[in-house]
Amino acid sequence: MEKKKIEAENPISVAGITLIPIVRVSINHWHSKNGLSFFASKEPIAITVVSPRATKAFRITGEEVSLEELIKEVPEIKEVLERL
Repeated sequence: MEKKKIEAENPISVAGITLIPIVRVSINHWHSKNGLSFFASKEPIAITVVSPRATKAFRITGEEVSLEELIKEVPEIKEVLERL
């Protein structure tokens, strides 16, 4: 069985700029006659850059994405941005 979730990671601040990584977490588990097996992975899919001048979001490919679109995919990012 596989479970996937897209989530915002903890913000990282460097020199007045805050980066918020967005990752896809996948967890797989299955039963066999020999027992139970698990596998998990984290894959970066986007990053939000918050500076004193602007807040922007980018796909891991470098393509800019609107904050509204990213918030639709990852609603918790709105809360993270409000706490900054």
